[in-house]
Amino acid sequence: MIDLESAKKEFEKCISNYDLNNPEIARKVGHSYRVAQISEKIAKSLNLSNEEIELATLIGLLHDIGRFEQQTKYRTYDDISSIDHGKLGVEILEENNYVRNYIKDDKYDNIIKTSIYNHNKYDIEKGLDDKTLTFCKIIRDSDKLDILYEAIEIFWEKNVKITDDITKKVLEDFKDGRQILNQDKKTQLDRVISIISFIFDIYYQESFKIIEKNDYINKIINKFEIEDKHIKEQFEKVRSIANKYVEDKIKNME
Repeated sequence: MIDLESAKKEFEKCISNYDLNNPEIARKVGHSYRVAQISEKIAKSLNLSNEEIELATLIGLLHDIGRFEQQTKYRTYDDISSIDHGKLGVEILEENNYVRNYIKDDKYDNIIKTSIYNHNKYDIEKGLDDKTLTFCKIIRDSDKLDILYEAIEIFWEKNVKITDDITKKVLEDFKDGRQILNQDKKTQLDRVISIISFIFDIYYQESFKIIEKNDYINKIINKFEIEDKHIKEQFEKVRSIANKYVEDKIKNME
């Protein structure tokens, strides 16, 4: 069994080395705990063993361990302009075999490190075994679900007035069911739509149920006030596509 309480204490010890009064650091602490909880929930829905559920929870807790160093050193969470935080997280766990502070047995080391390395990539690397792939999918789903939550609760205030348009490529990619690439985001609405497009990279029925139950799509879109009729129609099309996609996924995964 994995001692999650001991792991949480070590995590608290780790983050105490950073400025917890920095709202950006504090945000990632909350994110880490919530992702751990979501990972546990998804793992349970897959009927994994108790130890595998604990493993998924641990990966959720540690998935962003590289973020604290990234923010402290570079003052940004932009991987492109600073450092790949998934890769950095693995390096932190490997240094002086730090991962042993979280789990005594080394039999899951490859799964933990591979999952953390892949959690922030556009695609999961090829050639992984089925078990490792499962944990990569769990953490990717959990991470995206909490970012959808943060889009509602943290990223934007209510009644944000939007005057800029949606980039043509962003809208076309969304209509085609593709996750938006970072380099294609040009406007504020592009950034909003890019987060909603996370749904196209969700793997598990439980994850889609969480999106539907919490009404994430509508709550995100309803935060924005758009006066331009054409832009509003485009944004409403995004709403329609996203809600239908989630609904269909839940039905088809029964």
